[in-house]
Amino acid sequence: MTDYLGELRDSARQVLAGTGTPASEDKLWPLLVELGWLLAPVPEHLGGLGLGIEGACSLHTELGGGLSQAAYLPATLCLDAVCHSDLPEPERAAWVERLCSGELGTAPLTDPALTLASGAGALSGLAATVQSADRASHVLLWTADHDCLLLLALDQPGVQITSRATWDVTRRLFDLRVDNAALAEQLVLARGDAARAAVRRLHTLRDLSLAADAIGGAAALLALTLEHLATRRQFGRPLALFQALKHRCADLKTRLAGAEALLQDSLAAISTEAGDAGALHTAHKAKYLACATFLNVAEESLQLHGGIGMADEHPCHLFLKRAMLNEHLGSAEQGYEIAIADHFLGTA
Repeated sequence: MTDYLGELRDSARQVLAGTGTPASEDKLWPLLVELGWLLAPVPEHLGGLGLGIEGACSLHTELGGGLSQAAYLPATLCLDAVCHSDLPEPERAAWVERLCSGELGTAPLTDPALTLASGAGALSGLAATVQSADRASHVLLWTADHDCLLLLALDQPGVQITSRATWDVTRRLFDLRVDNAALAEQLVLARGDAARAAVRRLHTLRDLSLAADAIGGAAALLALTLEHLATRRQFGRPLALFQALKHRCADLKTRLAGAEALLQDSLAAISTEAGDAGALHTAHKAKYLACATFLNVAEESLQLHGGIGMADEHPCHLFLKRAMLNEHLGSAEQGYEIAIADHFLGTA
């Protein structure tokens, strides 16, 4: 990580320190728009900071540590799709300006099941786990065969938004049902081979973003747990002095360091080439290890906190619920373990 990205993470951590846990969407979204965080991964020729995937993941890490409710992840996916679309550059720049000025463009955190009728040119199907869809003007969608990538306006007939209740209260998720929405009225970003490459890139970015979110959440929760052990006393001395608890915390720290190292190595290996199959497999591995580590840290931290960890007044249970959801979000429909094993077997 460069010094500039380190400073970016430090400043983001300071901002999030004043937004609570979880970081409120109402407070955080206007703030991150004002601070220009949406511009971090946008190329410089389109008016962005040109920090690419690494810049976005630096912010995802801090937002994950604060259990951010803001829809930064889907907003960056939407922006990336526009930046790398087939649209003329002036039109791309105009859309970037719109989406970085407070107008929310969102995206599903799992793959949509949408089909395009060849004769009528109408889009139908379901897109699940669309974050903050009730506040968005457009949603980024792609067909099940990855042949068409588009921005769909949410204020049109045939689009129904339904809230999806989950245990995790740190993200507001919605199901989006589309019924015969005319393709001619949507903003088509890519078709054919270009669309398939763009969807692979989006899958890669989504997995790396979820990995960064998990790393940030695990690091913040482990720090919270260590603070609890240092202050909570039993038998006249702090819990942090008990050797068995020290070993458990050291194991968690080691696993977290390994997951973070794999994420950083994956980001360096992928760089700007995020649209090929090799990059997606690299992202699969980073996401799987990061989310498994986050869940392990969350489960252990809950035990180390005792009963207080499950109380509504304590954020420990919020981290656990986010960790459990993170495992199920992403691009590997059959499960990340199977996707990674298939890749290894295919290259052996």
